[in-house]
Amino acid sequence: TRAELAQSERMAGIGAERQRLAHEIHDTLAQGFISIIMHLEAAEQALPGTASKTAQHLGQARQTARESLEQARRVVNDLRPELLESAPFEEAMQRVVADWSASSGITAVFTYTGDCQPLHPQVEVTLLRAVQEALANVRKHAQAQHVQVTLSYLGDVVILDVEDDGIGLTEEVTEEKTAVSGKFGLVAMRQRVEQLGGELLIESEPGEGTTVAVSIPITREQ
Repeated sequence: TRAELAQSERMAGIGAERQRLAHEIHDTLAQGFISIIMHLEAAEQALPGTASKTAQHLGQARQTARESLEQARRVVNDLRPELLESAPFEEAMQRVVADWSASSGITAVFTYTGDCQPLHPQVEVTLLRAVQEALANVRKHAQAQHVQVTLSYLGDVVILDVEDDGIGLTEEVTEEKTAVSGKFGLVAMRQRVEQLGGELLIESEPGEGTTVAVSIPITREQ
């Protein structure tokens, strides 16, 4: 049936996106951490036997690099693609927000507005990654007590808003965060959104909280 075909296409798209991310992680973060570990091990071996303090710091750095390597390898699983495979997109988003709220201790509420429409799998995964990245930044930087996550279907556009009541950002810091947040930060997310014809904006004022807004055209072809 048409519904079964659409579901099959959705699952194939999710699988392809997961494979792309796995390759991206392997080719960037994972390889970088492997190189760091090798250099640290070589430095430890080159130290004289009396340089115990330096050896201790190198050992701690090596352990941190190994842990970061494992975290990099788990990034693709953090997307929780099984949620997209087993639940409607809106329900998957709800679970992500609820799980984050439970683990962070910060109140977070998810709502959606408009008539839900089928989205291309790449759009679903990108929005899921965007909410995870935005929530991670709230946890690290915002000092917020409440977060509102809203998914809005507006005609031919879907919009994701993540709004917190935290300390906010200056204009300079906002630009810095999008410019140097790294391969897997907001700068990478902005690039991914733009590849889908969308836009990522950050609105913030000191003491007034921060809103991350992602808008992507609704289309079956990406």
